[in-house]
Amino acid sequence: MGITFAQKRAITHDDYDLWKNINNTKVSENGKLIVTTIRTTTKRGDGYLEIYNTETKQKATYFNGISSNISQDEKFVIFQKPATYAEKRREKKEKVKDKNKVKDVLYIYDAVNNSLYDSIHHVKKYTLPKKNSKYIVIEKFKNKKDSIKGDSLPAWKNDYALVYHLQTKQQDTIFDIKNVILPEEGTTFYYTKKSKKRKKKAKGVFAYNVASKSKKVIDTSLFDYKKLSVNKQGNQLAYLAERDSVKTDSVPLKLFVYHKNNVLPLVENEELRLGKKQTLSTKSSLRFSEDGKRLYFYSKIKSNYKKDTTLIAEEIPDVDVWNWNDKITQPRQKVLEDLLEEETRLYYFDLEGRKYVQLQDDIIDNVILNDKYTNKYALGIDDTPYKLETWLARSRKDYYVIDLETGNKRLLFKKTITRLDITNDGKHAVYFDYDTKNWMSVNLKTFKKYNLTKDIKVAFDNEDHDTPSIPYFYGSSGLDKEGNILFNDKYDIWSVPIDGSKKAKNITKIGRKQKITFRTRRFDRENYWNAGYIDNKLFLVGFDEKVKANGIYFLDNGKLVEKIKPEKNIVFNIQKATSNNIVIYQKESFTDYGDLYVTTDNFKTGEKITDVNSHQKDFKWGTSELVSWKSYDGKKLEGIVHKPENFDPSKKYPMIVYFYERSSQGLNYHTIPKPSASTINETYLVSNDYIVFTPDIVYNTGQPGKDAFNCIISGVEAMEKKGYVDSSRMAIQGQSWGGYQVAYLVTKTNKFKAAMAGAPVSNMTSAYGGIRWGSGMSRMFQYEKTQSRIGKTLWEGFDQYIESSPLFSLPNVQTPLLIMHNDNDGAVPYYQGIELFMGMRRLQKPAWMLVYNNEAHNLRKMKNKQDLSIRMMQFFDHYLKNAPAPTWMTKGVPRSQKGINFGYDLDEEKP
Repeated sequence: MGITFAQKRAITHDDYDLWKNINNTKVSENGKLIVTTIRTTTKRGDGYLEIYNTETKQKATYFNGISSNISQDEKFVIFQKPATYAEKRREKKEKVKDKNKVKDVLYIYDAVNNSLYDSIHHVKKYTLPKKNSKYIVIEKFKNKKDSIKGDSLPAWKNDYALVYHLQTKQQDTIFDIKNVILPEEGTTFYYTKKSKKRKKKAKGVFAYNVASKSKKVIDTSLFDYKKLSVNKQGNQLAYLAERDSVKTDSVPLKLFVYHKNNVLPLVENEELRLGKKQTLSTKSSLRFSEDGKRLYFYSKIKSNYKKDTTLIAEEIPDVDVWNWNDKITQPRQKVLEDLLEEETRLYYFDLEGRKYVQLQDDIIDNVILNDKYTNKYALGIDDTPYKLETWLARSRKDYYVIDLETGNKRLLFKKTITRLDITNDGKHAVYFDYDTKNWMSVNLKTFKKYNLTKDIKVAFDNEDHDTPSIPYFYGSSGLDKEGNILFNDKYDIWSVPIDGSKKAKNITKIGRKQKITFRTRRFDRENYWNAGYIDNKLFLVGFDEKVKANGIYFLDNGKLVEKIKPEKNIVFNIQKATSNNIVIYQKESFTDYGDLYVTTDNFKTGEKITDVNSHQKDFKWGTSELVSWKSYDGKKLEGIVHKPENFDPSKKYPMIVYFYERSSQGLNYHTIPKPSASTINETYLVSNDYIVFTPDIVYNTGQPGKDAFNCIISGVEAMEKKGYVDSSRMAIQGQSWGGYQVAYLVTKTNKFKAAMAGAPVSNMTSAYGGIRWGSGMSRMFQYEKTQSRIGKTLWEGFDQYIESSPLFSLPNVQTPLLIMHNDNDGAVPYYQGIELFMGMRRLQKPAWMLVYNNEAHNLRKMKNKQDLSIRMMQFFDHYLKNAPAPTWMTKGVPRSQKGINFGYDLDEEKP
């Protein structure tokens, strides 16, 4: 073992690009083919595509393959291969123009013969019909070498499309292609073509019949065509067309449907059909109903104002006018700009009855349809009366039942925070009643309500809820094959008819007793309400709270059958073939990457079919263990301790403590070494001989900082008693809510040698009145009702806000503090980090702040993640391992050297 450890090396920041992830896994309809894309975690490098045949056990691997699809008949896999990472990097460095960049190659794989079938160069994208294996449509970039007879423009100036016949390799060309839309089924698809003079406009709508390889003109009489929509069978098409080239804010439009081989004008004159205040919407999509009998379309309300085109830019004021009576605040309007740009109204046209029905009027803000199963009712939501209440944690709304035949509406609920869903019978909606704490259903015709979970003594809302707000419910597990609805409590699943005609029945029974949380999976994407079955048995995933691991179970005639025992694994990304019992899944633990497995025998066996990060064996890794202790006020708590692979209990290790809220359920999660968006990487740390401790935190109302101290510090002291933690070399790290708790703790204890706080709230009094720029919402609800847990307004609980704010206790700090707060943070105001840093600076306490420009709450750009990872570990290594400090800590980085001198060099002169 000593020799084995000696051969392994610690992970460094230069190793991140080695690790890869499984993406975009697909299983064919009958389960014969499994296709997965493997990409580098950092995107700095190239990946590959793997195709696995469950019948022959053969595997095909293709370098850098992406964007895969499987034909319905399982004969072909289509995918693209883009430029390599090195080529893209060179193009960026040399500022290569778009037309000269390396273009994708499209490959077609023959699954019958396990070989490449064909390849096509200069591909932009392709489309494969969902339920038709005869053809694909490939949109191509042209280049100067292309010369195709019949093209209307020089070859290098325009793109085109190929209709590729999969069985014969025959290709047909469509020149000047603009937009194309394929039906799920049928042999006809539709497209528009670019106008020669007006490249942004479409000069007509056309049809292509794949069987006869013929093109047909649908309509070329108008100025422009957009918003094509096709029904599943491909025999009906809808589209909008501009009448002429009049350039106004409200372009006159027409709505057409191609039905039974004829073009029918549905809206020729907007004013006559929709009234003087409405015009057809060009942003909202047209859509056929599931049965193809209705075409849904939207109008929009015309603006009363027109832009004054006589003004130049210098004459138009740049001002946001905030009004205290605005239903939606200006920041919220900015976030919702695209949604609010158009005030829409939903209609449909009955293609058989030849009638128009308006479903949305001036009251209804949103319509919920489930027309796959019902043609009778929809739900309408009106939240306008409550939009002013942006400080509430849960927004209120009114619900209406809309008769789809007439468009008439009836008020069902007033001022409710619940959510309603129409079930598959089309006659009922289900919802959780927050007053009675029960699941209810309501008959949408009679409004009769049924209490589906009455007399059950367990809670259906969150038993562990610890904020001064209304707890969320555990949700539904869908519908069983008898049509009963399944509801979750914390552990078990209950079955009950939608009309409450029978009492609810606990179908899993043992969950609460054995502390296993059972949940179904929904395999059928087209029938999302339906719970998943395998071999006619209800499929369940069980999370064992005791060992923090997943198991797989079948419910067979009321009896639970264990298929995978919950031990040290997390099972996820579970998919089932549509027409077969072949199932794929990923399985991971802290030490094992979540490779892909397949079972073809109902989980009697599971075959591992990928080996993505085999190089991990060359690196020092670590272990994860569950630990428990009691907080200062006597609560039993759990946490995770990660130890180095070659852990020696007789040694003393430096320890970094990371926390957020409750994290112990992540005991068996696999953490890939990768650059950090904001937090520590446990795998990197244990590979470099750190102990990592992650304690759970539970809260009361009104004292979030004290509760953090109660749970975290008691846990740290419990770890110190184990004998292998060096109490003189401990640090803490957290991001966002964790960052706040770091900032609070360093004002209350000097136990830690160093601390790092990402995006911390330092002053709750100034943060309280702010805006979450990412959503445009007031921050007040966060402090009163949710994560900050004060439970009072600032004016009611002023002393609690002061006591909970680290800023007012900064003179107590003796711990060196590294802060990250980015200048485009949409969640925690950037000035919170500034207040903390400037306070530390004024008091001459060691502090550094990293501000990543134009970055969000968590870092998004890989270059910045890499930088943070390096700086954070240099900071911790200096204080916990006595490594020399980098020059960015000792001398700083002048603005004049920004982007030139990173300050990573170690300052050997400073202790």
